[in-house]
Amino acid sequence: MIFLKKHNKIGIIYNEYKISYEEIIKYSKSFGERLNIKKEDKVMIFMENRPELIYSFFGIWDKEGTCVTIDSSFTGEELEYYISDCSPKYIFTSKKKLKEVEKALFLSKKNTKILIVEDIPMDYSGTDLKVELNDINMVAIMLYTSGTTGKPKGVMLTLDNLLVNIEGLREYKMYISEDKILGLLPMHHILPLLGSGILPLVEGATLVFLKEVSSQAMLEALKEYKITVIVGVPKLWEVLHKKIMDKINSKKLTRGIFKIAEKISNKNIRKKIFKKVHMELGGNIRFLVSGGSKLDAKVTGDFITLGIDICEGYGLTETAPMISFTPTGKIVPGSAGVILSGITVKILEDNEIVVKGRNVMKGYYNKPEETALAIDKEGWFHTGDLGEVRGKQLYVTGRKKEMIVLSNGKNINPIEIEREIMSQSQLIKEIAIMDYEGKLTALIHPDFYKLHENEVTNIVETFKLGIIEKYNKIAPKYRKILDIKISKEEFPKTKIGKVRRFMLKDLITKKEEKITNLEEPTFEEYLKISNYIKNLKNKKVTPCAHFELDLGMDSLDIVEFVSYIEANFGVIIDEKIFTEHCTVEGLSKYVAKHSNEILDVELNWGDRLNNLPLEELPKSNKIGKIFKYILKAFFTFYIKLNKEGLDKLEKDKSVIFSGNHQSFLDAFILNQALPNKVLDKTYYFAKLKHFEKKYMKVIGENSNVILVDINKNLIGSMQMLAKALKNGKNIVIFPEGTRTNDGKLNKFKKFFAILSMELNIPIQPFVIDGAYELYPRNVKYPKSGEVKIKFLEKVYPQMEATYDELSDKIQKIIQNELEKK
Repeated sequence: MIFLKKHNKIGIIYNEYKISYEEIIKYSKSFGERLNIKKEDKVMIFMENRPELIYSFFGIWDKEGTCVTIDSSFTGEELEYYISDCSPKYIFTSKKKLKEVEKALFLSKKNTKILIVEDIPMDYSGTDLKVELNDINMVAIMLYTSGTTGKPKGVMLTLDNLLVNIEGLREYKMYISEDKILGLLPMHHILPLLGSGILPLVEGATLVFLKEVSSQAMLEALKEYKITVIVGVPKLWEVLHKKIMDKINSKKLTRGIFKIAEKISNKNIRKKIFKKVHMELGGNIRFLVSGGSKLDAKVTGDFITLGIDICEGYGLTETAPMISFTPTGKIVPGSAGVILSGITVKILEDNEIVVKGRNVMKGYYNKPEETALAIDKEGWFHTGDLGEVRGKQLYVTGRKKEMIVLSNGKNINPIEIEREIMSQSQLIKEIAIMDYEGKLTALIHPDFYKLHENEVTNIVETFKLGIIEKYNKIAPKYRKILDIKISKEEFPKTKIGKVRRFMLKDLITKKEEKITNLEEPTFEEYLKISNYIKNLKNKKVTPCAHFELDLGMDSLDIVEFVSYIEANFGVIIDEKIFTEHCTVEGLSKYVAKHSNEILDVELNWGDRLNNLPLEELPKSNKIGKIFKYILKAFFTFYIKLNKEGLDKLEKDKSVIFSGNHQSFLDAFILNQALPNKVLDKTYYFAKLKHFEKKYMKVIGENSNVILVDINKNLIGSMQMLAKALKNGKNIVIFPEGTRTNDGKLNKFKKFFAILSMELNIPIQPFVIDGAYELYPRNVKYPKSGEVKIKFLEKVYPQMEATYDELSDKIQKIIQNELEKK
């Protein structure tokens, strides 16, 4: 088959260079003439995407050699493995990569000859202006698997393996000579090598390489070169989809237009509706291609609504690569497309996809045992993927090795849960669901830019309560997430973005690395701040330690900390500054830059709480009493409420009501139990985000609800509660901070103890019992039954005690009462 022939047009565009097909062929012939090889001798290509990669590739084929393309981002140490494994006779490389090649050859002790592509002139003087291969059984390409679960293996692909894909796409007339293909992905993978390299040139299209791979360069190239086809991986389309949909969803009008467009089946009308989107993409896109892993059906569906086809394919390096493909105009969101002609697919009893046909590799190079495991005696290649066939469409549902099998025998596909959670939040950059220490656990790598943009400081609590709990409310019991872990680092991945799941547990379990020659900062601000944190958290402090993720500082710790900085350095640290400078050394440098003096004073909460805010307390408790009246029947007939210790309540003196937090019912239980005269002067506090809507603000203002923003104004929130107490009011605090997950009492935070001691206000402990059993977390509706609330004797603060001692004392009193049942 002829792979390169003379077309009277430009074949490659690279930066300012426009290279004709005649030049491509002559360069390829010139490169090939440098090779003294026999048929199927291996020649390695190790360079970034550039025209010389194409010349090298076709030059090797012109000599009937086997092309071995390797990831150009490898270090010399990494490259050595591949050179040692396949012993290439030559290696084409660029000056940019020469040092790594020399290092790899030194380590491997191989006699491979180096050919520097910039030094090879176009000196071909022959008349044969074509490159062709005719032996369909020869190994034309050798590519290495990504090594997601072990050492990479050399996949031997014959010419016939490649022809199946070329013939299949020709059947659908996917590529045309007028196309301009943007070469984004590195061509050491079969998908971009075939889809962005070989196929466009076979069909006489134009290939555009970017010298600099960036979103800006990509957008400029789309417009300048009138790109018609882009081959990408799901991550690229997910990022683009999010950017487009964020703009659409930001306005009610555009959201409405999008909903109308969803009901329109005519692609041309959709393109006119979203002309602006198309023009941002250059205005000439015929279709996009997605491969490498499964694309979210919603992404595909939304692009269809925009008038853009994303043609998704499925396959592996071992299948050259495609098993199925989606033709334009016949896209089914969620489907991996129609199985290509000449390929047979079978679904085994365990739902594994197996395939037989001309596209299946010859085998793994020098690995007969691994080849036998992959291709059975009947010739079926076992993909390791799970799926099903519906009609002519193939659906990939998961990866066999990635399925989580719980102790109860239930199988969980982590990807489904990950996508569901990712769709709920912009704060997550990456998420992986795993079985960790017997619990279904979410490992989250936050989008730190978004956290900063939203001024989120309470990271763990934000993810746990705002995102994971939202998912758990609707998830079946066996799919509920029981724990979360936060990773500062991005997840380990292959070069095309597949997560190396077998390495994820290392992000959780790896111990703090011992860094030799680490110089601890010696400037005074750092020494004082790090010493303060050591005493506060009783943990080792390193310069790069993140306040929350590494040191476990919660919102109350942060309140104390920023107050300490203000008192000792005269520097005001607001939440924005705290988010931007989130490590010990980073914040210490900020303090050093802005501090005029360094003092040595104890943090005085009394002074802080005496600085009362100007905001007014809620207007009344009218709506609160209405709720009490409405729910009276509920707490009489459906849930029987038993009240004890009412005689211990006083109407005229301020107290801090502090109790255990068992369920969503707790505040309503307390509301029902308190006499109206006590209730009218009792203030609850709630998170601001729950009262952002206008009608909710009205409810809050007339329900004695003080709004607290744990992320933006922690000190101001405490001062507002202090204002209520100084005005003779009561406040209600659940010191656990959040409802219990398992019915057990969680560690009390000392928030309430600080208020009690500094304002000399007694604490009125109360105990709720039975609410967890009736309405635990993640249950939609409460069960009928009995609950009890008991008010205990007031506890007066003793000035000689510490905040922690008072907090622990109240927790012990409540714990003892709970254990009496």
